[in-house]
Amino acid sequence: MASSFLLCPAEIREQIYRDVLSSSSAKQDSGLSECCAHYNYQLNILRANRQIHNEATKIFRDNIFVKITTPWPEAIEHISSEGKVPVVTAGEKAERFTDFHLWVYIDAPAAPRNHETHSMIICLEDLEAFTWTWHYNNLNYPGLNTHLSLKLTIQDPYIFDRKVPKPLQQRLLLPFGVIKDLSVFSAHGSKLLPSVKDSLVKAQAVPDPTREECLEKATSLKESGTKALEAGEYRQALQQYFDAFEAIHIRINGRKRTIHADGYYIEELKTGIYKGQRGDYVRMVLRIGLVSSVVLAYLTMKEYTEAHFWGKRSIVLFRQSIIGDETEDIEIDGTPSWIMDTVGMHVPAKKELGYIFYRTALASRALGKEADVKTLIKAAAVYLPDDQGVQAEKRALDRQQPLDSWLRRVDT
Repeated sequence: MASSFLLCPAEIREQIYRDVLSSSSAKQDSGLSECCAHYNYQLNILRANRQIHNEATKIFRDNIFVKITTPWPEAIEHISSEGKVPVVTAGEKAERFTDFHLWVYIDAPAAPRNHETHSMIICLEDLEAFTWTWHYNNLNYPGLNTHLSLKLTIQDPYIFDRKVPKPLQQRLLLPFGVIKDLSVFSAHGSKLLPSVKDSLVKAQAVPDPTREECLEKATSLKESGTKALEAGEYRQALQQYFDAFEAIHIRINGRKRTIHADGYYIEELKTGIYKGQRGDYVRMVLRIGLVSSVVLAYLTMKEYTEAHFWGKRSIVLFRQSIIGDETEDIEIDGTPSWIMDTVGMHVPAKKELGYIFYRTALASRALGKEADVKTLIKAAAVYLPDDQGVQAEKRALDRQQPLDSWLRRVDT
């Protein structure tokens, strides 16, 4: 088989090597928000014969890897599981791995510890996910970085002391601009350009926006999105909504929505339009309003599958927050009992929640999910008692229910 493969033109072989060995091809995404992607490189091709090994190795070396080392084994687990940072390899294999362009060494100089280190290898494409995970941890635990040191070492892993090109130096170092207030920081390596290091240091010196600024920026972006939606600029509206999520540390990646920095907002706001309110409450109201707006945007564009996905996911999360995962749904006259239980509760943004139920019901109808429509409309009617459209839908369902019961008796 190897002999037949070598009869193929060189450019065909190269493309096959890239399909097998590039990080973009090896990355496997579970598609689930709670699961992290991982890498599966088909390295057996390197064992076929000497020529294939030499040709394939050149292609594999186009991948850019980063080695992260800390004295804490739990940090590696946190980065991969909580931070959703895909790992190429970890443990002993990572310790022995030498084909990396950047070594990230994190330590706590004042903390007593043994001399063991723990490493992981990630791809350059995932470096920003790592630095932002670190950034969110520092927001949750103010002052964390003041106890940490960071040493960045750039290298060409294949030719000693060869200069790493400036664009690659920037891609490797500038993501660390969000890591601020460190106890000790250094960056050096093979012909590191002073201009790149200076750009990094300047970025680290810029203060993080306050929680008040984050919430007000998200509010402004949400309002801009609504104006764009009213003007028929639907894609622009969606982007404004996604940017608003990002402003309050909620990252959107396709259908994945990852919420970060919860602890950062658990304080009373001192200034601005939300002065005197709890930051986590304001953020929750904004989140609900943004989901409602996103569902409306997708509905308006007749992208019913996306509208249903966004709405139903938020409804499921809301239900879990009220009654947990295991409780069986019970309906009272077609309305989920847990919805009725929330009537007397102080639930943030009940009106916007009602519109999530209603708009998800409309998406369900367009998709032919009639069972969902009945439940969602009845739930929406609880939260939107003054909305004529919702109440008209509920009355229509109430008239239909006795007819359905009569038809079932006749069939029997």
